[in-house]
Amino acid sequence: MPFAQVHSGPDVFEVKVPFANVSTSATNCFVVMDGGEALVVDTGAPTDEGAAVLDASLDELGIDRARATFFLTHLHLDHAGLVDRIVPDGAPVLMSAVDFEAARASRASTAFDASRRRHLAEGVGAGDASGYARYAVEPPLFDPGRVRATFVSEGDEVAVGRFRFRVIEVPGHTPGHLALFEPDSGVLFGGDHVLFVISPGIALFPDGADALQAYLDSLAKVRALGCSRLFVSHGEPRDDFAERIDWLDAHHRERLEEAAGIVAAGPGLTGEQVIRRIKWNVPHGRWEDISFVQRWCILMEGLVILDHLVDRGRIRREVGEDGLRRYF
Repeated sequence: MPFAQVHSGPDVFEVKVPFANVSTSATNCFVVMDGGEALVVDTGAPTDEGAAVLDASLDELGIDRARATFFLTHLHLDHAGLVDRIVPDGAPVLMSAVDFEAARASRASTAFDASRRRHLAEGVGAGDASGYARYAVEPPLFDPGRVRATFVSEGDEVAVGRFRFRVIEVPGHTPGHLALFEPDSGVLFGGDHVLFVISPGIALFPDGADALQAYLDSLAKVRALGCSRLFVSHGEPRDDFAERIDWLDAHHRERLEEAAGIVAAGPGLTGEQVIRRIKWNVPHGRWEDISFVQRWCILMEGLVILDHLVDRGRIRREVGEDGLRRYF
């Protein structure tokens, strides 16, 4: 059986859609059913194997795709990549307008150059800067004109039979990341906002806003919901999610202190030099031994940390005559 029931009242079925990445081998997609209505939360990555698994699960559950509602927690490849293969023409797909615009902006002709310039200014070598910039360009995930793309935001409701799920904005992992919360049952679909298998990456926001502060604020918001069951998009769920939220908050604050200490001990370091000195949780002693995609993830996280420290006035950023950004 390609799916498993993981909750009743509302009835929730988990479908593990295969997709190998740095830390996990699947995206957990969810189907909520009640009163003859169905909600599908995320679709998984665009692979033939993934499409077959999700298709078979929806068929076995008896889901009429033309009558179902589809909800995307965020617009990453491993969450929205199967929309065009699973969602029929004209079916509603609920998503964040913020993420939609951010993804579209990343595909603009200027996005690659802007990302590359940022990496170069932080002291990244020219070859790596070009490689990292390619990861910053989001691939087209689906045709928004084919489906009924519907933007939802904080406080909007998504009905499934007797149940009313509230849309919760939890920016951080992406600028417009969304969660779904059902107050009566306490069920929360958190996407990649809180994970156990890894600390979720935090995005550089296109408008330059403090992404790390947005993430910390989102953690506090979810903590205050008092949910009884958190469904995560990668790895296995656990009951100690409140403690995990506290751990994630403390983890990021410790990283901030570490980075600030590195700058204090070595004034004038470039951004890349600071980031490489942070103790990242990777099984490699040398920077060069880390896979390129994981180095990119680390660099993005490091820039988010530096931006936050600058925004809070804890460190300052100066641009030298060589065009490099240095931190003091």
